[in-house]
Amino acid sequence: MRLLLIFILSIFCPLFSSEKPNILFIVSEDNSEHIGCYGEKRVHTPALDSLAQTGVRYTRAYVPYSVCSPSRAVFLTGLYTRQTGHIGLATHKFSMFKDFKTMPAYFKEAGYYTGFLGKTHINPERLVEDHIDHRALKGANFSKTTSIRTYANEAKIVMQNAAKEKKPFCLIINYADAHRKFVGKSKNGYPTTLLKNPIAPFPWIGSDSPHLREEIKNYFNCMNRLDEGIGMVLDDMGKLRVRENTLIIYIADHGADFPRGKGTAYESGIRIPMIVNYPKTFSQGKVENQLVSTIDLLPTMLDLCGIKPTQALPGNNLQSLDQGEIRGHKYIHTFTTGAAPNLQYLQFSIRDDHYKLIYNPYRHKNFLAASRYTNSKLTEDQHVKSFLFPVEYELFNLEKDPYEWTNLAKSEKHQPKIKELLAAMRDFQKKIKDPFLHRQNLDLFQAEQMRHRTINYRKKDGFRWPHLDLFKKANQ
Repeated sequence: MRLLLIFILSIFCPLFSSEKPNILFIVSEDNSEHIGCYGEKRVHTPALDSLAQTGVRYTRAYVPYSVCSPSRAVFLTGLYTRQTGHIGLATHKFSMFKDFKTMPAYFKEAGYYTGFLGKTHINPERLVEDHIDHRALKGANFSKTTSIRTYANEAKIVMQNAAKEKKPFCLIINYADAHRKFVGKSKNGYPTTLLKNPIAPFPWIGSDSPHLREEIKNYFNCMNRLDEGIGMVLDDMGKLRVRENTLIIYIADHGADFPRGKGTAYESGIRIPMIVNYPKTFSQGKVENQLVSTIDLLPTMLDLCGIKPTQALPGNNLQSLDQGEIRGHKYIHTFTTGAAPNLQYLQFSIRDDHYKLIYNPYRHKNFLAASRYTNSKLTEDQHVKSFLFPVEYELFNLEKDPYEWTNLAKSEKHQPKIKELLAAMRDFQKKIKDPFLHRQNLDLFQAEQMRHRTINYRKKDGFRWPHLDLFKKANQ
């Protein structure tokens, strides 16, 4: 009878029950809203679609910086890149100007069992690594040699270990499936559902070639494989009976890696898929059209779990938004430096409900833009000149021109809108103590980066970017 009772309890009771919710935070690299629940029917994404069906799907979700390391610095700290100073790639020795508390640190201190799968990709790494109980798959996995099944197995270990220690878990999984190179089918046999025909370029790219069409086909297959990997984790959560008490958040770290996408201030670079699933307190099957950002994620998690941040965080609580207690952001602020000297190009942008303004302070060639054309092997006749050499101001009516092809910046009719958005941009910079509010600091940074295009700083032990002093001074 005792054995029978244990068997019955194992079927009907969760692996471990805690008053605090578990956290499963899933981050995919380099993909836009090319998921079934966002209307892209050429992909096969039943796992993510199921999360949207029983959760909240955000149609206007943004990252403050559309390159990997700075984007991660945002959601891991809950602060803008221009607050932490992490304004470039960790592989190019960009970092925060001082120690900031990160998501794993908050949850480990609150008694959670923490797991982290995939790359960290921020500096200093210890701000994450020192607070992880189960660390696995630290490599980037851009070649997709590590199977999605291995990710799922490691995720299962985190959930089981948390149960053994009678703790809730905070599990962060980083998937590199849609990052270059675009591996249509991995050596491990995934995805099992495969697209075979080339795909016409997205309307926001503005270029076309047989090679680009092949890339997009394989990019879609990467999305299929990503979904299969997430599905494995969700299946294990069901078997372990921890799903009901787990807040699941899915985002991409920025848009897809095609021209006018990743790294830019255009919608295709900064707008991402975002799904929040926790039926206990969030709506089910809701489509949220208000403006949200990854800056909102850490405040949402901390509040739901009863954890107080150690400093004021600028983001909104998405649960309060869902319940109608607050509105979404009036403005979305984004920024890019290109993320490394060889990709150097500074852009500031702000968007409201209908319009986006992009400010390009320097007139040299956009090196990041040029690199996107090189990556996709596009000939010069397929290069968009306004992307390679942007004018100082770009204004787009996103309702009428969602792919941002018609620049309204010189329209007399739209000058009041430009004035309004520039004023709001400056107010935001003052609020977050952005050193780049001042032109002399911009010029110092621009000169520094251009100078390092010919300096092999990556091999210098102890190298520290001089511009971090600007951030330190601005925050004194």
